Amino acid sequence: MKLLYVTSEAYPFCKTGGLADVAGSLPPALAAEGVETAVILPLYDKIGPQWREKMTFRRYIYVDLGWRHEYCGLFSLHDRGVTWYFVDNEKYFRRGRLYGEFDDGERFAFFSKAVVDLLPSLDWMPDILHCNDWQTALVPIYLKDAATRWWEIRHIRTVFTIHNIEYQGKADNSFLSEVLGVSEYWRNIVTFDNCINAMKSAIVLCDKLTTVSPTYSCEILYAYFAHGLEGILRENSYKLSGIVNGINTELYNPASDTKIYKQYSHGDISGKDENKKFLRQQLGLEQKNNTPLFAVVSRLVAHKGVDLIEKVMNDLAQMDIQLVVLGTGDKQYEDTFKYYDYAYHDK
Repeated sequence: MKLLYVTSEAYPFCKTGGLADVAGSLPPALAAEGVETAVILPLYDKIGPQWREKMTFRRYIYVDLGWRHEYCGLFSLHDRGVTWYFVDNEKYFRRGRLYGEFDDGERFAFFSKAVVDLLPSLDWMPDILHCNDWQTALVPIYLKDAATRWWEIRHIRTVFTIHNIEYQGKADNSFLSEVLGVSEYWRNIVTFDNCINAMKSAIVLCDKLTTVSPTYSCEILYAYFAHGLEGILRENSYKLSGIVNGINTELYNPASDTKIYKQYSHGDISGKDENKKFLRQQLGLEQKNNTPLFAVVSRLVAHKGVDLIEKVMNDLAQMDIQLVVLGTGDKQYEDTFKYYDYAYHDK
């Protein structure tokens, strides 16, 4: 079986969250099990020279996106038994960050179209395209559309994994003709709630639908969790399953992790106390040996549970604890934690 993993980020090349950890760990694990595996992702300017100097330029093509005719370069490198492909276009990916641009919809429509258009340029034709979240949710529609004219790709099946259903890739209805460039035949597939919805189209068109845990696969069938897509998910529940994200025990091993102050293991946990003291020192916190220290490293958004912390911040502020929060996100939560930091940092 030949698998092409399609992702908008992958560790150690570029990372904003857990998707990068999965994309950086799962393909090598599959390759170790004998699956012919490759990964394709954008060549962001954030990908450092230590990786770029190892890349090989493969070729370039032009990708048509609506009325646009865009350069698209392909680079590759081999690491941990996997071929990593990088899609190059500085107009879209030289931005200083991965996401949060005004034209994110166009940027990742380009990437999704490029994945399909570049298939003949890879070392082999994949049997499966494994797509992840809204940034790659347009791959199935581009694949299906191209397959109406290109018989060599009609055997390819798609897997779509929902890591976070809150972000769905929504756009104005004009996006279909102005950017996607596919025929009106696909409008009903890609439209939901009177707008273009990339994730909805992937849910409908993919051959297999997965989530990051069995619990999440059940939760998103209900309105509270599904952000409007519960009906579409129920209609497609026959192909839905949840698979628990694994943990990379080599990368996240406190006995060998050089990024922590002191290493420790299950046989000797004394290093944990040293790490606690070091963190307090770095943050200017009082060294209170019997006071619990809680550290949260997260995007500050509701689905991460930050809303639950916000609701009890007054109570937490009265307790003999120390709370450290590292992250950015919704202004509401950023402002809340900034206020409590200002009011209680020295208490």
